[in-house]
This record gives sequence, structure tokens and C-alpha cells, in this order.
Amino acid sequence: MEDELKNINHKFVELFMQTFAFTEEEYALFLSYFTFKTVTKKDYYLRAGECCHSKAYLNKGCARNFVLDEQGHERILFFAFEDWWLGDFDSYYSGKPGTNYIQLLEDSELLVISKENFQKAEKEISKLTQWYSFKMRRSASASRNRIEEMKTLSAEERYLKLIENQPHIFQRIPLQHIASYLNIEPQSLSRMRNRLTNKH
Repeated sequence: MEDELKNINHKFVELFMQTFAFTEEEYALFLSYFTFKTVTKKDYYLRAGECCHSKAYLNKGCARNFVLDEQGHERILFFAFEDWWLGDFDSYYSGKPGTNYIQLLEDSELLVISKENFQKAEKEISKLTQWYSFKMRRSASASRNRIEEMKTLSAEERYLKLIENQPHIFQRIPLQHIASYLNIEPQSLSRMRNRLTNKH
């Protein structure tokens, strides 16, 4: 894994070494519990019906997290980019099969840590508990915000917020996936983009 370590996203290093003040020894120990994986575009990190036994740091690439509705249509919950964590955390904690699919949309690099290894690391590095509490609060807040947006914002408002937060998203994510995320048809998204572009 030594060669791969040279290419770890600087935000991963900053998070643990600066934000949570890991010592070099603690950081090296924590990193030793990870496995570096390359995943091909369109491959799945997780499928519905599987149990989630690990978390993965998205070092490079992007992914989509989606479920299937009662009619079998894909409903994208969110996109993940560099410096995001992947996993079905309900399944991770309950040990039961999950309902989410996580698919990579680009050739990607993941740092994967199993549940067993994370628990070992937690026993040896007390700061990990503080970090994970911080991470779960952020995740819960993002989920609440997403639900609130779907309830209160129009499709156009959701679109404008999306491109404000992820200005390069159309260069990385296919149009039909963005439409699914916004809960509109691809044709409607194309018309909306054209109309808003012509405004400026």
C-alpha cells in the first residue's frame, strides 16, 4: 500500500492530522487498518440486499447512492465526490441487509476499512470516537437538509442549489442521473437548463 499512500487526498490527511490532532503515530496506525482499492466505472461498492460491513473514503472519483421505488424506478439520494465516505450506515450498524445501491460513476480510488478493523482502531485511538461522532452529526444534518429541500424547494430551486454547491457536476454526472436526483424527467431538466442559460 506504500505507493498508494503517496496519492491520498490531502483532505484526508488534514482531517485527522489537523482537525482532530492525530499524532503521526496515530495517523499511521489508523491508516494501516485500511485497504486501498481501485474500482472501475459502473461497478458497485454495495447493492441492495447486501450487508454493509465496511466504510470507504472516496479518495478519487464519484458515485451515486440510490434506491428503487415500488415501481422499480431509481431514486438517487445523493452523489458522492472526493473526500466523501461511502456506506449504508443503517445496515452497517444493524447487521441487516441494506436497501441502497452505491455505484461508481468514474474509475475511482477507495480507502476501505472493515467494521472489525474500525472497532480495533477505535480501541487504540481514542480520538476516533470524537471524529466519528462529528461525522455522524454531519451525515444526519445532510439527510435532514435533503428531505427539507424535497419538501419545500421547487425543481428549479433544487437545481440552482445543486450547481451552486457542485458547479462542475454536469461534467462528471450523466444528465439522467441529475434529473433523477432532482426528481424530474431528463427532458424537463434540459428545458430548464436552456431557459436559465438564455436568461443570462
